Amino acid sequence: MPSRPLRRIARRLLPTLAALALGGCASNEFTLEADLPGDFSLVGDARYSPPEGHHCDASAGDDLNRRIFATPGHSERPYRVSYAVPLSLRSEGCTRVLSHIRLEMDGESATHPQDAVAPDISFAHLSIRDRLPAGIRGMPKKGTRIFDGRCRWLLPDAAGGERQLQCHASDINGSWFAGKPGGELQRDELPGRTVRLAIGVAPDVPASAGRDNDQTLSAVESSN
Repeated sequence: MPSRPLRRIARRLLPTLAALALGGCASNEFTLEADLPGDFSLVGDARYSPPEGHHCDASAGDDLNRRIFATPGHSERPYRVSYAVPLSLRSEGCTRVLSHIRLEMDGESATHPQDAVAPDISFAHLSIRDRLPAGIRGMPKKGTRIFDGRCRWLLPDAAGGERQLQCHASDINGSWFAGKPGGELQRDELPGRTVRLAIGVAPDVPASAGRDNDQTLSAVESSN
């Protein structure tokens, strides 16, 4: 039977061991949130790849694509969804790490709930890297990393045309940037943290105005 000193040491260690155990359970995932306009649905597809310099000798090959979530959409009001995303997967004796998430946004989910139509779809992307390039902001010390974006409808210039969903990265004030919503994240900064995609709605514009704006944004980005 353990002596009293040993029992006292064991009691003191129990909270620490419990905390370590809980931390270990949460260390392989992060929380991905999305703030969406009403009637938007969201589908998230993740790509898992071998760590740099490694190869998977598996029937699925090196890359493994996995649908990690799909929302039903049809909401009349803006809403938030939240999902736990694994940072790595092990399959057929091979460990793969999360390298990319593609987020498909359907801006008119109530009209065709079973079939997404191309003009109503736009995308956001998250790339997960071992190290971020110089100048790319990482996770904050506390709180949530937020990627802002804005979507709008491009109205047809001629009768009989279809309106088209256009989504861009933006700042919190709604200023548009070249490129899709999303960005880059550093893998070792993600365990236990929260990343949020915040999508707002901008006023509809004629399709020709939207194309002109795209060209202007691209020119500004190229000059920087």
